[in-house]
Amino acid sequence: MEKFDFDAIILKPNDNVGTAIRPLKRYTEIILKLENQLINFVIKDNIKLCHKFSLNKIRRGDKIIKYGEIIGVAMDDIQSGNLVHTHNIQSLHHNAQAFLG
Repeated sequence: MEKFDFDAIILKPNDNVGTAIRPLKRYTEIILKLENQLINFVIKDNIKLCHKFSLNKIRRGDKIIKYGEIIGVAMDDIQSGNLVHTHNIQSLHHNAQAFLG
């Protein structure tokens, strides 16, 4: 198994969420990988493997962007480093017409 020198990835430069590649503990400093760049970042919640977290403050109604694509909308304000999941976003899949206009 390959060992990584980072804890989470940003898949595209305009994403506003990162994805954990291992379980992350709240209030710890992690290393994010964006293309060939490594970035220090503080996680504010426990984040499970493959789950998303906010890279900056996302306001209620803002689009959630992963893979460079809109995957949902924030149902509440989400602080930087907080978990982004079904409790605080609505998936594009559930209401595509509202997002696409």
